[in-house]
Amino acid sequence: MSTLLTNLLVSRPGQKFIWAATVATSGFILAGIFLAPLIHQAYPAFSAWLSSLYTPFCHQLPDRCYYLQGLPLPVCSRCLGFYIGFFLSSLFYPVFSSRLTRSLTNRPGLLLILALPLVIDGLAGLLKIWSSPLPLRSLTGFIFAAVLPFFWFKAFTELQIGNRG
Repeated sequence: MSTLLTNLLVSRPGQKFIWAATVATSGFILAGIFLAPLIHQAYPAFSAWLSSLYTPFCHQLPDRCYYLQGLPLPVCSRCLGFYIGFFLSSLFYPVFSSRLTRSLTNRPGLLLILALPLVIDGLAGLLKIWSSPLPLRSLTGFIFAAVLPFFWFKAFTELQIGNRG
């Protein structure tokens, strides 16, 4: 793994920084989700402020959220799946990058196929056809978000190549 990581991240100038910044940023965002309810007793104002940072990105309906220490997480279960999927995929990107990046990014239609469970479940909920359980919502968000880093890092690589030419 270390050779693969070194080859991927050191051979492309700036790629190591982009990878580290992406993992750190998505990790901080994910950590904030769990930190908000954990610190609520000791720092209620800071906890409320931290939770409010997620408001523009999630409806935060309490019946669609997981609970920690009796408080809802500041994102719904589907958004939590997004954040976890993006973070984990970014974190392990160097391990899987070479083969998967080519496979995924050369087939953009695959992104649409991976979005189908999310779209079907979301539309069915909106149309009141069914109400899926929280783990299923999390899974649909995770599946879709887990492929996004492959496009994210490829875009940065292409921007770097474009800036050189």
